[in-house]
Amino acid sequence: MRRIVCIGDLCADLIIPYGEAKKNISAIKEGNIKSQSVTLRSGGTVGNTSMVLGKLGADPVFITDLCEDSLGKFLRAEMEACGVDMSYAPLGEYGAMVCIAVLDETGDRTMFSWVPPGSRYPTFTEESFSERLFSMDTLLFTGGMALNNDPASMEAVYQFIKKMKKMTDSLFVFDLNTRIESYGLDEKRRYYYDRFIELSDVVMGSGMEEFGPIAGGEDLRDCAEKLALGWKDEKKAGTRRTVIARNGSGEVIIAEGGEISSVPVTPVRVVSTVGAGDSFDAAFMHAFNKGLPVRDCVEFANRIAGHVISHEGHLDIGEDII
Repeated sequence: MRRIVCIGDLCADLIIPYGEAKKNISAIKEGNIKSQSVTLRSGGTVGNTSMVLGKLGADPVFITDLCEDSLGKFLRAEMEACGVDMSYAPLGEYGAMVCIAVLDETGDRTMFSWVPPGSRYPTFTEESFSERLFSMDTLLFTGGMALNNDPASMEAVYQFIKKMKKMTDSLFVFDLNTRIESYGLDEKRRYYYDRFIELSDVVMGSGMEEFGPIAGGEDLRDCAEKLALGWKDEKKAGTRRTVIARNGSGEVIIAEGGEISSVPVTPVRVVSTVGAGDSFDAAFMHAFNKGLPVRDCVEFANRIAGHVISHEGHLDIGEDII
């Protein structure tokens, strides 16, 4: 199997149980007194994916921009405790950003990004990537949070992936994760989306809110098919990649070349949707790296993601579900 190398964001997550607190206030009127508190834990889309991969026993490498301050040390320790190799993560000069997740009564979340003084969004340079990486065949993974509107950083990640695919027998998985509400989608960022998709062997994403602006299709199936067949560059026409389109509790669409299929999602009682897509990505790659058929990978990913969102705890992976 290839070594899995993840590139991207690691941040601190502040989880605010607003919905549960509202329920508790109502319960006080009935004479039931409960407490609720804000929790701090590691987060970030690629950070979560790396953590779940570690919990699955995949021994992933995680490359991120991590400062050696108290918050950075906390984040590093959290990742390493889950089996994530942080030895390739260079030490930066800026602190970590903070993502604030407000959970409503149903467990669904609204995310807010906050960059404290002395902090910044994760950025990368050519020096972020150790020469040792070019001696190994890898399954590379990153997502749209790496396309952070910093042209030099986006170019550095792109050139690293391009060089890895040229020099080694590596595969590249890319999650669209557009976060347009935070980053926008200007001409430069859109340019790098096109370049990353051209390099990709597998593209993943969630719903029309991500696929629509990128592929321009009429619906999710149409978008998935367009991306699978090489929709932009005429020189790339006929390019065949696998596209996995999540759709909340709806069926997951699989586009492989000209073939379109779907995999149903088993309904679960949702506790929190934090990390749902990241857990799906991790489980998919874990299975994909073992050489399982794509449909089996999606079914396994659905099962892991469903377990995570229906259980208390941070990205909980029970041994019975693996």
